[in-house]
Order: sequence, then C-alpha cells, then structure tokens
Amino acid sequence: MKFFKQIFEFVIASINNSILFTSHLKKTIITGLGILLAINIYAGQLEKGYERLKIYDYFKAKYYFEKCLKKQTAGAAYGLSVIYSLNNNPFYNLDSARVYILLADSSLKIAKSKQLLNYQQLGINTKSLKAQKDSICDKALKQASTFSSLDAYNAYIKKFSYCTQVNDAVALRNSVAYDEARKANTASAYKNFIDHYPAAKELNDASNRYQERLYEEATSDKKITSYENFLQQQPESPYKMQAEKMIYNLATAQKTIEQYDAFIKKYPANKNINDAWRELYNLYMKNYSEQVYEKFKATYPDYPFKNELEIDYRLQTAFLLPFSVDSLWGFINEDGKEFIKPAYEEVNLFTEALAAVSKNGKFGYINKSGNEVIPFLYDDAEPFKNNVAVISKNKKYGLINRNGEELIPPIYDDLSEPSEDICMAVLNEKSGYVTRYGKKLTDFSFDFATDFKDGFAIVATDEKYGLLNNTGIFAIEQKYDALFYFSNELLKAELNGKIGLINFAGDVILPFEYESIGDLSDNRALIVKNKKCGFADAKGKIAIAVTYPYYPDVVNETQFVNGYAIVKQKNKTIVLDSAGNKFSLNGYEENGRPSEGLIAVRQNKKWGYADKTGKLKITCKYDDANDFENGFALVKINKGIGVIDVNGKSIIATTYNSISYKNNFFIVNENGKSGLLNRDGNKLLDTNYDRIEFLSDKIASATQGNNLLYVNLQTGKVIWSSGN
Repeated sequence: MKFFKQIFEFVIASINNSILFTSHLKKTIITGLGILLAINIYAGQLEKGYERLKIYDYFKAKYYFEKCLKKQTAGAAYGLSVIYSLNNNPFYNLDSARVYILLADSSLKIAKSKQLLNYQQLGINTKSLKAQKDSICDKALKQASTFSSLDAYNAYIKKFSYCTQVNDAVALRNSVAYDEARKANTASAYKNFIDHYPAAKELNDASNRYQERLYEEATSDKKITSYENFLQQQPESPYKMQAEKMIYNLATAQKTIEQYDAFIKKYPANKNINDAWRELYNLYMKNYSEQVYEKFKATYPDYPFKNELEIDYRLQTAFLLPFSVDSLWGFINEDGKEFIKPAYEEVNLFTEALAAVSKNGKFGYINKSGNEVIPFLYDDAEPFKNNVAVISKNKKYGLINRNGEELIPPIYDDLSEPSEDICMAVLNEKSGYVTRYGKKLTDFSFDFATDFKDGFAIVATDEKYGLLNNTGIFAIEQKYDALFYFSNELLKAELNGKIGLINFAGDVILPFEYESIGDLSDNRALIVKNKKCGFADAKGKIAIAVTYPYYPDVVNETQFVNGYAIVKQKNKTIVLDSAGNKFSLNGYEENGRPSEGLIAVRQNKKWGYADKTGKLKITCKYDDANDFENGFALVKINKGIGVIDVNGKSIIATTYNSISYKNNFFIVNENGKSGLLNRDGNKLLDTNYDRIEFLSDKIASATQGNNLLYVNLQTGKVIWSSGN
C-alpha cells in the first residue's frame, strides 16, 4: 500500500510540473489516480476485516467493515451482517443483520468486475449471500417463535417478507390469533379473525364456530322472537334450519290443533310447515268419521296434501296384514278379507300409508289401494318414518321422501334413519354424519358413532370417545375410554378404568372414582365404589351415601322402582326410599318394595302381601313374590310361575316357566314355547309358538316354524293362518 502511495505522489508532482496537460486534464488524471489508490486502500481494510472475523475479533472486524462500507458496500455489508447475526458477540441484532444483508445483496448486483473478483476471493458471492439471508430468516423466525405473539410474528412478516419462511410465520401467526379467538369464544372474536386472516387454514373452522356462536348468542334466551330476529338478520346462516325447527318446536310445544293452526298461518315459509300440516291433520282426524272428514276439508281448504285425503279417509281405519298364497304376498284387513291381491315376493307392514314390497327382486312402495307410488328400483327398502325411508341400491344406502325423491343418494355403506334431522352414515368402514337433505356434516373418520339425541352424538376414534354437537363440532374432545348418556344433563364417562359423570361441556360433575354407575330410574342411579354402593341423582349429586355392600348378582333389584330400591346388608334385604331412609315392616322376616298399596312380605319362609301398616292382605304361601304392576303380581310356587291380582285371586295358575305382561295381555312360556292369555287369564293361544308379537291394539301375530297366524285380541278368533 505504501508503494502505491509513493507512485501517486510522484505522478502528481510530474503532472503539476508539466506544461503538456491542461488544468482540466490534470484534474481528471489526479482524480482517477486517487480513486485507484482509495480502492486499494479500502480493499486492504476489507481483507483485514475478514481476517479479524476469522479469529472472532468482532470489534476490529466491525471497525474495518464500517470504514470501507461506502466504497466496498457489498463486501463490508456482508461482513457486518455476519457479525450482527451471531449471538456470541455484543453486536447481536438480527434486524441489523437483515438490513446489511439486503444492502449487500443490492450492492453486489451493481458492483464492478474488479470488485466482484476481489469479493470472489473473499468468498462473497450470490450463493454465500443467499445462505446468509436464509440463516437470518431462520434465526429471526425462531426468535419470533419464542415470544409466540401476534406482535412478534407480524413484525417478522413485515420485516422479513423476502424470506421463504414467511409462509411458516404467517401460519404460526394465524394459529396464535385463532387460539386467542377460541379463548374469547365469541362471535365478534371469530369475525375479527375471519376478517383479518382470510387465507388462514383455520378459516373454515373459524367460520363454523362464528356461525355457531352467532346463533347461540342471538338466541341464548330461547325465545321465539330471538329466533325470528336471527332469521331476519341472518337469512343465509347454516343454522337457519335449526332456528326454524326451534320456532316450530316452541310454537307447537303443547302439540294442539290450535298451535299447529297458528304456526301454519304465521310461518308459511318455515321448512317445517309440512310437518305442521300433517300433525294438524292427524290430530284433527284422530277419531275418523265422515262428519269430521268433511269439516276438515271445509276448515282447511289450503291443505297441501289434498290428493291423499280421499284415499286416506277411506283406508286409514283399515289395518292391513300381510298374507301369502303360493309364495306370493298380499294384504288382508282385520276381518281376514283380501284387500291387496298376492303379487309380491316380500312385504312389510304399512307405515305412514305406504308399504315396502318387492317384485322381481326389487323393492318399491305401494299405497293401501295397491298402487305403485315409488318404483321398484331398490335392493332393499325400510318402512317410512317421519316421511322418509332408508333404501339400498347396489349395496349402498340412501334416503328418499314420500315422493320417491332422493334426499341422500345411495352412496353409503350403511345409513341410519334421521334422528333430529341428521343421519349416521358409514363410508369405507368409517362413520360420519350427513343431514337428512344429504349435506355432509362431518368427515368420515369415526370408528363408532351414535344417533343424535338432544343435539348431541357420542363418537369414538381409536377407542377414545367424545361428544359432537349438531353442527359437527366437538363439544367434548375424544379422550374417554367409554361414554354413555346418563340423563338429559349428564354423561357417564370412563377414564383409566374408573367411571364418573360429566356434563355436555365436559366439566366433571361426579369424580372418576367409581367402578360402576347404573342407569337412571326414578331419579336415582346405582353407584359402586370399593365394593360398596349408594345412589346418585340425575344431576350427579350423591343422594344416598356409598355405604351398602355391592352384590353384582342382584343389580337388577338394586334399582329404584316407585320410589324404592332393595339393597343387601349382612345377608339381609333392606328397602330404601329415595332419601335413603330404611323401610321395613315389623313382624316379618323380610319385605319387598311398596307397590300399588301392597308390599311383598316373608313369614315362615313363605311370601305374601301386606299393606303399609303391616296388616297381612294376601296369605304367605308363595316361594317367591314380585312387586305389583298394572294390578298384577308374579308369584312362584315350587318352580312354577303364575299371576295373582291385588285381592290375591289367582289369575294364572303357577305352572309356567316365565310370564310377561304386554298390551294388557299375558305372554306365557312353557318348555320354550309361548302362548297368549288375556287379562282374565283366558287362553287365546296355546303354548305352541316360537314368537308372539303385538301388531296393534287389536291384532297379534304368532309364528310356529314357518307358519304364521293372526289373532283378534278382542274376540280371540284366528283371522288368518298360513297353516290352513
């Protein structure tokens, strides 16, 4: 460097002493030589800066880089960027590192070839600059992530917009913003997120939650006016159907003709209008007569299903029964008269005036006139319920309405009938939910899924159970080993081998300390802990302390019926009332629960019945005696079971293996075969049948092998038998 300086001084002296150069030319040459000298001087400083940088002398390196920053901008700025990007020196500042690397990058693009050659020797090129930029971007993003705040990520996004990592920063920023919105859990918080972050991956979930909170906040008081205002203000809301359903439910809560009539007049555009019409019609025509029928037509000329009226009036009172001739099925009425000729391979009972029947291997629907109303297109078809039916085509399931229109196309491996307007569907061995109109509500990701009940459904994935609301959002995340409905407020949940009660928000109401929690009966449920039992109420509060021994073999008796339950203690039977008070009668070895004014009591090892004062009303002569129900009680002598009434009169002799009471009739079982008796104990069907089923309050069916018969429950006469 000293050599260049001596040459420079010599040249200048020579120029000044020469008469051959004009003053302008002298000035130009001197300036050029000065620049040349300066380049070499600064180049030396740049090299010294990098030499000091190699030995971590950041103070000297910074000094040299700053001295030559103006003349050797790209090289010096790069060096300064490196110093500021290292956290092992007091100058560490990623913002400054960013400023200098961008300066280096822009300066390198306009550097002269001689400078570029010098930079290249120092390892400064587009590749090294890119590596430094990437390093700074990574470090700055990690630094922002330590704060994990909106301000930190927004600052990064603004200052480091050139970084490829800016998309990661945006995603992290959006996640933080969405967490804040979820913590607030208000419509305004979700709306703010949606407005500010329209490209966020959480946008769809935020939109769903926004709509949910908007609906819940607007209708929190559960008043009709709130639902009306919501529909007026949010006509395109996905909760429109739910709001309309709530208006329908509230407006027709008493289910009277007057309420349905008022609803139809006030809400003609409500999607539940047809349901209201049908309910009104069913109520109005509850007792069919020509006079009532004509009055209905005159009162409601706008009834939308006029084409059904005449047919319905003529046929509604006719209960039709399947019958067969030569392997083909048709229908007879309650008198056994042919109503629809045998023409079908399979038939089902009529529901909602339609019956699913098959012909040529395909199912369709006919009305009670025998006319085809829905074509024979399906491999299988279920009965109509609430104006819809599940059908199957090509081993896939869908849903149709009474007009045969596909509400849900047959694309699912399985499909339930709608429950609260939502169907559980199976696709590729995974369950999910769709609305009754075919709109997908959730992904198909569940291994287990129940029907909706009171706005919720239990689902499970990988044996972890949670609770969905009717918008498809988790009300309780999937974390429990089992989950069951307990009451209209609570759920039974199992966690780590213990059972507790939680509410629909996931709050623990009864801690996870119990081996078993029974079903609710009479506002009481059995709870078991450490082989002791007690009872909880429907709200999860302990109603009777857990102090009694638990015997799994008598769990059915340990259930409240008519306000009383039976427990065991020291091999003694104890009757408890709902407050936990012990109920007993003096003078007896043992007693059962009060039922219909009588109490089963044991005296001298035999059972009879006493009243609440302890006065014996029915002699103790039975080996076992059940509670009274519907005026009857099952009693046992030796191994035979019979029935007595409240006066102790024998209605059915103690000769049967089992007896059940249904629809005011007794189904008795003897040696594995069933028979039918009326309330007076008179035999309608001998004990020859495999199965007896009540089809209506007038008709029962009985099967014996492949033979089928119908019996009139009022007269006891057989209407039709396939064996004849």
